[in-house]
Amino acid sequence: MPKDVYRRQKIDENMEILRNKGVDVAEIECMEFPLSPNFLADRVPGVDHSVSAMLFKLFRRKGFIDENGYMRNDGRKTHWRKAVKENKVVFQDENLGHHIQEELNLAFAYHEMTSLHSDQIFKWFESHIS
Repeated sequence: MPKDVYRRQKIDENMEILRNKGVDVAEIECMEFPLSPNFLADRVPGVDHSVSAMLFKLFRRKGFIDENGYMRNDGRKTHWRKAVKENKVVFQDENLGHHIQEELNLAFAYHEMTSLHSDQIFKWFESHIS
């Protein structure tokens, strides 16, 4: 994730070391992407479309996302939980907050683990099996 400058530098250094040793390496960049009214409903089981749309509007109103739907800050540093509580949004499952935060982190693309590119990774491995 290019926003994470320290890890970006480490990845570049390690890729260069491996290439110099004759190892074929490839890089996948996980870029930020915008939220939409359906984003959380599509990604988090237990969040229905009405709650997802309500959260999207709340996040926009509070300035957590910009006019294009992109997170302005890392989900871990955004006070979205406080805003949800102040606006009396109730989740059917109290554990949904954790899942929502993970999706916000992923959308911001600072430093997060993701399976979004698994197909591409597996195809790369398969192409290197002799």
